[in-house]
Amino acid sequence: MTDEHRIEAVEQWFRRRGLPAVVRGRPAHLLVRTAPAVVFIAAWQLLTALLSAVDGETDADFDRLLESDLFALGYGGLLLGLVVLPGLGSWLAARWVRRKLVERGGAGPAAAMAAVLVIVVPVAGWVAEGKSVPLGLVIQLAILAGLFGAAFVGVGSIVGWALRAAFRQIRLLGELTSRVLPLLLLFTVFGFFTTEIWQVGAALPRARMWLVVGLFAAVAVVFLLAMLKAEVTTLTQSRTVPIGLDKLRETPLASFMTGSEHAERLPLTKLERANMTLVLVLTQVLQTLVVATVMFVFFVIFGIIAVQHSVIKAWIGRDPTSGTLFGIQLPIPQELLHVSLFIAAFSGLYFAASTVTDAKYRSAYFDPLADHLAVSLVARDLYLAHLLGEPRRTEPAAEHRGTAPPTEIAGNR
Repeated sequence: MTDEHRIEAVEQWFRRRGLPAVVRGRPAHLLVRTAPAVVFIAAWQLLTALLSAVDGETDADFDRLLESDLFALGYGGLLLGLVVLPGLGSWLAARWVRRKLVERGGAGPAAAMAAVLVIVVPVAGWVAEGKSVPLGLVIQLAILAGLFGAAFVGVGSIVGWALRAAFRQIRLLGELTSRVLPLLLLFTVFGFFTTEIWQVGAALPRARMWLVVGLFAAVAVVFLLAMLKAEVTTLTQSRTVPIGLDKLRETPLASFMTGSEHAERLPLTKLERANMTLVLVLTQVLQTLVVATVMFVFFVIFGIIAVQHSVIKAWIGRDPTSGTLFGIQLPIPQELLHVSLFIAAFSGLYFAASTVTDAKYRSAYFDPLADHLAVSLVARDLYLAHLLGEPRRTEPAAEHRGTAPPTEIAGNR
């Protein structure tokens, strides 16, 4: 294997770990890298267009169609497909991309996927809903351009690693929710049966309800950002010993290693620090989103079972209306969806605050992530030392001696 191939393999290893900011080479194969996002968006849009085509033009038509058991079963199947198929297709596409990046191929299939997104989806929107095809083409091209930009700066690498990390940590959710959710449910269930929350939910249009949800989400993200930014600073300043060398011997960086020596620590750039903070924050946000989604589904099901339409009418002073979610009609009252969204957003904020400050959670969740970043820091030192052609050293990290970073790394590709 040539040195160029070894470096390319190392750079792909960093991207796989959600750290594209460490890579000094220029991003390549952007069309192939966008394939998972293209598959997810195209599948979501095609399925929503199909749902819009079969749910009738009015709420009355939809209610009449639901009286047929066959239609209700088919519509439920489409809703299940909307939940499962985009994510499954994106996961399969990601596995395909990893293989094709090694083989340096896949441009043809990736172009076909992009063509489905740009051409087939607008045509499907025109057939199903009568939307303008030229306008749809412009919108889809803008989406594809945005995906290219995200792939160029490495957003896909960060999101992909955060998704995998969140999935690996799902096993902890049972333990976490057993400590957090009982007290949370004690407040939220009683709040669910108050007239005022139903009146607020009925009065707010969907756009304003999303603003409320966004406000809760913004507070949670700001809180996590402040907490985890300090954690990254502490981690990069305190871990100056060659941690994780043994873990690197089975990676593409093994060829850069000589014995137990380690490379000199070059100061981290602001972009690298931001990348590491974003990895931690995004992983936590995804876990919080899982908990909020569980709470939303629970209260929707609980409301369907426990709250009759006549009770909702007594609370809000009028008949409940048919519900929609992301433009899809559902056989659920709109007011129940709004109340469940509000409670889920509050629950997510509570969960995010509790898990970051809980000592047992930190030992189970943050310590593995800290080790992940510590190993990545050692790998970064070896990678940059190889690019600079400098020998391995055993002195303290340059970051703590005030050594200025080089303005440019030679050998960029």
